Parts: sequence; structure tokens; C-alpha cells
Amino acid sequence: AACNAKNIGVRKSWDEIDDETRSDYIRAVQCLAAKPAKTDKSIAPGAVNRLDDFTYIHINRTNIIHNSGYLLPWHRIFLWQFEQALRDECGYKSYLPYWDNPRFSENPTESKVWDGSETSFGGNGVYLENDHGPYQAILPGLVQTNFTLLKPAGTGGGCITNGPFKNLTISLGPVAVEKDKIDPNNRFGLQPNPRCLKRNFDAASSVGVLTWANATEIVSSPNIATFRTSLERLWHKNSHTFIGKDGADPFSTTNDPAFYLLHAQIDRFWAIWQGQDLENRKYAIDGNRTFLGIPLESEPDVKPTLAEITDVMDLGLGSKPQVKDTMSATDNGMCFMYE
Repeated sequence: AACNAKNIGVRKSWDEIDDETRSDYIRAVQCLAAKPAKTDKSIAPGAVNRLDDFTYIHINRTNIIHNSGYLLPWHRIFLWQFEQALRDECGYKSYLPYWDNPRFSENPTESKVWDGSETSFGGNGVYLENDHGPYQAILPGLVQTNFTLLKPAGTGGGCITNGPFKNLTISLGPVAVEKDKIDPNNRFGLQPNPRCLKRNFDAASSVGVLTWANATEIVSSPNIATFRTSLERLWHKNSHTFIGKDGADPFSTTNDPAFYLLHAQIDRFWAIWQGQDLENRKYAIDGNRTFLGIPLESEPDVKPTLAEITDVMDLGLGSKPQVKDTMSATDNGMCFMYE
């Protein structure tokens, strides 16, 4: 059926939905964690459950879908597929919520996303004297082999201790690690590595950064180049570094269930920006075909050029849509809006 006012899914802030919906969402995520992975074991031996399928796909595409023209369209369809899995496979009744970070940017843990209750995503990780940063994480898979990201010092570093995911076992990753922690036999974190979920909250990534003022400035960007770069380098980057640890690994960040709320907010900003001039912005794209236009190790001789809307994106498990078919929230099978 075509997308219309009667069947459109409305995505709301986690802080605005009721406890019943929050509990149902968490139950559905835990249900996916209990279902066996569909990813071929020969490709990702560490993929145990359906959550890992999404993490494998994200790891596999990381160097193509960040700091590139594919950031927004790729993640839009990726979130849609996750939302459909929650609904179709686990009976979730509502739609994907988002983390409304500016509302609590001065005190992020006051948000119901992070308050540590059973209807939250849990709070910070245990403080680890020797493992709370700062550290330089190395990104594998690019021709520029020394590409590092600075991860700031946080106030945790260890396992989360409260909320419904404190006993969640994650298995894939980490990938972007310090030089002395690189395992040459597991560079992309696809081997089994069962462990707890870790966080390393960094208030400095939120306070004065993830504010209404900055949000307003980003969605008021005059063109796609300004919008995409400011959204990615200011909002996207700091949202991830606030969470830290598993949620801040560019490859296996999906291990933290809060990833999907963080990216629903990123997608919401895009929808708001597009909606101000849909005719000219629906198919607007900015960026290269790889991370900062750096050639991939797998294709070292291919010089990445600008992304185009006719490019085909690989979403794993057989799904390969063209970019243009993933850019509208209300076409090509997708049907959602934000409140």
C-alpha cells in the first residue's frame, strides 16, 4: 500500500513515549538477541544472534558509510530494516524511538534513555582506572593505514551495571582499537569475542555541544554540503563519543542497543532538513564513495569519486538498493515520520 496519513509510522522521542511502549521496545530488542543469526558462519563466525547480523553488516560497510555521501541514505534504510525486524520478527507494536539529546545536553543521564531504570538503556560503565581514555583508535581497511581517531577520556570504560542490557552478551568487535590491542587474526572483529557491553560517558561531548542552538543551526544549513558535514562532524561524532567504548567504535557501534536511537535522531535531522524544501532536497547528496575519499585496502587502485544517487548500496543479506530509493521516508516501501 502507498504511504498515507492512515498507515504512516510515527517515530517519537524515548522521553515522550509511555513505559509500556518502552518496555515493549526493550522486549523486542531482547527477542532479536535470542534469535539465531542469519549471517553465514564462514563470513562472520562470531555472529550469534539477529542483533549480530546488523552489527556484521555495519562493520562490513563502515569505511563506505561514514564521512561519505552514503552516511544518511545508508543509515536510513538500515534503521528501517531494524525497525521491520523488531515488528515482524518480535511483535513490537510501535516504531523506532529517537534519543532527543539536546533536551538533556547539560545533564544527559537525566534522560530516560540513560537513567539506569528497567525502561532505559542503562547508564555508564564502571570506572576503570586504566581504561577510560583518552586513546587513539586505529581504523583498519583504508589504504592510509595509520588513520586514527582520538577517543576522549570518559568517566567509565567498563561494563554497564544497570538497566535491561546489563547482562547482554555482545560477540563481534571491537574493531577500532589502540595499536597494541590489534589482533592480526581478527582485524575486523568477526571472530567470537563474547563479553559485556561497555560504556565510557564523556559529558564534554554533550554539554555545550549537543544543544538546541547547534541542532537549529544544523537543520538550518543552506545546502547539503554544509548540512551533511556539520551533522556528521559535530552532532554524529559527539553523540557517539558521549556514549564511548562499544558505542563509539565506528565499526561495531551497533553492539550498543542505544545506537538505533542515536541514529534515529540523525535521520530525524535529515528529514527535517529535507522537509523544508522537499523538491530540491529529497535527492541532495554530498560526499565521496568512501571514508573521506581514502581508497579502500580491498580496492587500493580505485580512486573514490563523488557518490551519486544511482549508486548501488550493499545492505547485506541480499539487499542492494540504489541510493535514490533510500532517500525518502515515505517512498519505496518506507513509511515513517518524526514527531
